[in-house]
Amino acid sequence: MLGFSSCSSDPLPEAEPVKAKAVVAKPVWFNVPKRFSTPNRLGDIETHPFFDLNAYRIKDTTEVSYYLVTPKDSEHQYKLDMVSGQRYLRHTFCKHDDVWEEYEGSINKPNFAQGIIPRLMDQSGQPQQIWVFGDKTQFFTSKKELKVQSQRAIVIGGVVLQYCDNYPCKSNSEWLSRLVLIGINPFDKLYEGVKSLKDLKEKVDWEYTLAFAENGFGRNISGPLSEPAYRIGGEIDKKDVLDFAFENGHLFSFDEINSLRKNCFSLYDYIWKGQKLARLESQKRRKATDEYAKKYEKRAKIIRDLKSFQTRTVIDDNTRYQLDEDDKNLQNLEFEEFWLKLINKYSGRMKTCFDFVRPANSKLDRERTWFFAYVQNWINLEELGYFYSCSRRSWLENPMIAKGKRKYPKHETSGCSARDLDLGFEQAVTIMSSLSSALRSHYRFIEYDGRPGGSHELLFTWVPDNGKRLACDARALEEKESLFPEDISWKTFNSRKRNSRYDIIR
Repeated sequence: MLGFSSCSSDPLPEAEPVKAKAVVAKPVWFNVPKRFSTPNRLGDIETHPFFDLNAYRIKDTTEVSYYLVTPKDSEHQYKLDMVSGQRYLRHTFCKHDDVWEEYEGSINKPNFAQGIIPRLMDQSGQPQQIWVFGDKTQFFTSKKELKVQSQRAIVIGGVVLQYCDNYPCKSNSEWLSRLVLIGINPFDKLYEGVKSLKDLKEKVDWEYTLAFAENGFGRNISGPLSEPAYRIGGEIDKKDVLDFAFENGHLFSFDEINSLRKNCFSLYDYIWKGQKLARLESQKRRKATDEYAKKYEKRAKIIRDLKSFQTRTVIDDNTRYQLDEDDKNLQNLEFEEFWLKLINKYSGRMKTCFDFVRPANSKLDRERTWFFAYVQNWINLEELGYFYSCSRRSWLENPMIAKGKRKYPKHETSGCSARDLDLGFEQAVTIMSSLSSALRSHYRFIEYDGRPGGSHELLFTWVPDNGKRLACDARALEEKESLFPEDISWKTFNSRKRNSRYDIIR
């Protein structure tokens, strides 16, 4: 008989504690045709933290994965650009006082980490935010070759972060609300036993947390005046706050992600092909030296009405088929005809695509990149409440009037020449620059985030900026930002040439 008594007296080796590993995403979102994907410095496909990572939610423990955007105690505030999948510098933190005049100390760096839940949009249509407490040494460390990886958190509650674009927002309905999840780092022993916001407040300086939330993302600044832009509208000390976030937000499914991307690619290709044919038509007209030649040129109206996307979303499957059918009829059209039909039928879908999907590879095709940069700027300016009038050849403010309607229609439907539209595209950059100078909501174009503290990554896209700034020295650095490259001009469709957008009277 075999005996095991000699082994029984030996003590078993003590098991080593096992620490969970970060989930490293595989590059799927940008694994697409080269004309839509810009490789990184090493020539590899980039990974998108929102679309390529997953939430990996555990209901019983309220655990969830998130992507770290701004670390705890960071000197800089970052945001995630949804188009490029890159972080970019929002502002540099500095000491300042509470705009609400309630917190007595100075406010500087965040005492929590800030992240987003992959694939989950909140009720405001933005990536679901999460603020996580824990010692910063207990977070997974990013390595250059593994920069897109998930973190883990246990959700214990939430806060309602409210935003006022133009203070004072007199009624509660004027304060825009979004849910922010509050979590703890499950690997930090200091937070063992923390099950609720009440428990958390015994571990952290919660008053500072609230003060930072109401000041650290900026404020309304007008000359010497500083007025609030953010406030905490309430606290949610319940575990089911995670259920609420998933049930009332939108969690992208894999099929939706694929369909969104493919339909946007089809739309981009359709627009690019249409403008190329229109440019060929424009070149033909440039050969006519007789200024009255247009009288006997008959417009070749052979393009049929663009079929709209399905009313629900650009994700619908038959979009690509419709665009393929329209593709067959693109020939001999003029730009003004193509653009007016496009903008009136597709502007909402174009906005959705520009918010998520890259239209061009900046390293492969610069002409396509800058064309879409101007097109996106036009769409962005309309979303900010502006209307381009061809008859006046200028952009006009388009304010809201009764019942949520605007003073002017969103787009012109007729009566535009190629020259009118050329002026509109060129002026749009100037208008956007004036909004930036006035610290109003605007967009700015980032090629490379190379500022001190920046991510040092290529973006090549427009990013939103609400115009809110910190009331301290860091503001001076932000005012030096370039809104759009000065050496880039709109390539006109009209036969009359101009040197650059700076020829326009401002």
